[in-house]
Amino acid sequence: MGFRTDSQAQLLLVLLFFSFPLAVVQSEYGSGLGRASSNEDQQIGKVLSVRKVWRYPYFVSRYPQIHYYMLYISIRVSGQTYCSEYETPVLDEIHDVLSANGKEVEVVLRDKHIFLRTPQGRKLKVRLIEAQEC
Repeated sequence: MGFRTDSQAQLLLVLLFFSFPLAVVQSEYGSGLGRASSNEDQQIGKVLSVRKVWRYPYFVSRYPQIHYYMLYISIRVSGQTYCSEYETPVLDEIHDVLSANGKEVEVVLRDKHIFLRTPQGRKLKVRLIEAQEC
């Protein structure tokens, strides 16, 4: 395949030169899909207990404040019990997690986090903590 002019060859080289770093960045950071979405690491766990604690910030303001809640969730997966926490102001999320108490849920274990799918289909990323908190 021959080029008609040198400018076409130079344009092709410039395009290849600038598209190569994009390919490297794409392969380094992935396609944007998280590993938590893969089915290979999903397990079934049972929510043993859920404790809701109102997290009250100790400062005074004349403006209304958003109430944040800490949810302490105890989950048993493959014979091992994990204790986790989740902070949220969203009342629907709180209701979903509280309704999952005693039920089986889909979980994915990652380092210091558990990706949890409630029976209503809501996905949560909860943080693992010490067992004394649950």
